[in-house]
This record gives sequence, C-alpha cells and structure tokens, in this order.
Amino acid sequence: MKCVDDFRLTLGDKEVVPIMIGGMGVDISTSDLALEAARLGGIGHISDAMIKTVADRRYKTKYVREKLKRYKFNVANSDKSVVQFDMGEIAEATRLHVEGTMSRKTGDGLVFINC
Repeated sequence: MKCVDDFRLTLGDKEVVPIMIGGMGVDISTSDLALEAARLGGIGHISDAMIKTVADRRYKTKYVREKLKRYKFNVANSDKSVVQFDMGEIAEATRLHVEGTMSRKTGDGLVFINC
C-alpha cells in the first residue's frame, strides 16, 4: 500500500512531500500550522492578510491602536479617503511575522507566504 511519503513534489531543485496546508487567511493559516507542515517535509503557508492585526496579537505591537488614534477624527465620516495605509508599518509587521516564523522552522519542508 502506498502512502504520502512514497511520493515527492519537485519545485526547482527542491523535493518535498506532497503535503500543502494553509492559505486560509487572517491568522487561520498560523505559523504553527505552517511550521508543522514544513517539519513533516511538506509546504506550509502563512498569510499576510490583516498583517498588522496578526502582529499585534503575536508580537505585542500596537499598529491597530496607533492607526485608530491617528484617524479617530474620521471614524463617523463615510468618506474614508483620508485614511491611508502606512507601507513602512506593513513592511515591518510582515518582517516580524516572517522572521518570527522562519526562526522556528525545522525539517526539510518549505514555508510560503500568501500575499
């Protein structure tokens, strides 16, 4: 009887067990889930959906609170054109999340990020 470990998926020069999990979005595709897939030799996906909220939960940052303070004057206004994304904060939150995940990676599998 064949099992999943009898097969390989080739991506470039890398062979992995054909296990892929993740890509489900906002902190459902967690680092822990992706890391377990990688440990088993497969591919785990983490998501960057709502990355600043995820960073606040996981790394104790305050991106969401700071954005609310910055734009509180506009909360009741239906025109949200004044509200802007801070690309520096997004880059920093993404770096925190990816580095925090990859620093704990074990096994021969891969970790992808959905963005």
